[in-house]
Amino acid sequence: MPVDTVIFSGAGPHADRWHSLAETSTALAALIGDAASVAIVTSVEHLDAALDRAHLLVVNASADRRGPIGEDEDFGRALDTLLARGGSLLATHSATLAFPGLPSWRATIGAAWDHDHSFHPPIGFSLVRRTRVGHPITDGLGDIEVFDERYTDLELVDGAEIEPLYVHEEGGVTHPLVWARTVGSSRIVYSALGHDVRSYESPGHVELLRRSVAWLRHDA
Repeated sequence: MPVDTVIFSGAGPHADRWHSLAETSTALAALIGDAASVAIVTSVEHLDAALDRAHLLVVNASADRRGPIGEDEDFGRALDTLLARGGSLLATHSATLAFPGLPSWRATIGAAWDHDHSFHPPIGFSLVRRTRVGHPITDGLGDIEVFDERYTDLELVDGAEIEPLYVHEEGGVTHPLVWARTVGSSRIVYSALGHDVRSYESPGHVELLRRSVAWLRHDA
């Protein structure tokens, strides 16, 4: 079976001190596809070759820096090539911190972590609410209880239309957590869930993840 899904699992400059990306990438791979159809890549250098025939890129990465490095541009070119041929993207949790200073990445997922304003309440059990937005991903789903961080006050990119599928409330304000976008013929999902493997032990989150992947693969 050919590789259909590539998980870019951040390492080195594409990781941080707070997220066990190798562990969550392994959990993602086990949940979203047959072992033969999912490849985990930890190097931007190898991303182009891995994506050669893949349809879906999952970015489970981060960054403990505020400025760009050369590899960020290399990643951007690989992503642009995938999207130009109609490929899909799933970005998880700390991906809003990844590739800082790369405008195309921010524009693609629709948001970024703002080091001066973004934050999250202490990790713990939380109820995240489904919105009234109709979407194949969430048809038949309800609210989800999950052990996770709730990213708050992400900087939304001007002009990037998003459909918030799940939200949470903090400080009396509603904040988007999961959304879906279509750009040209490409489908994009960003989910702020997934801080550690405990998040993927929530049945509701697992179902949301599998439905998101099905939609991104055009199976739903």
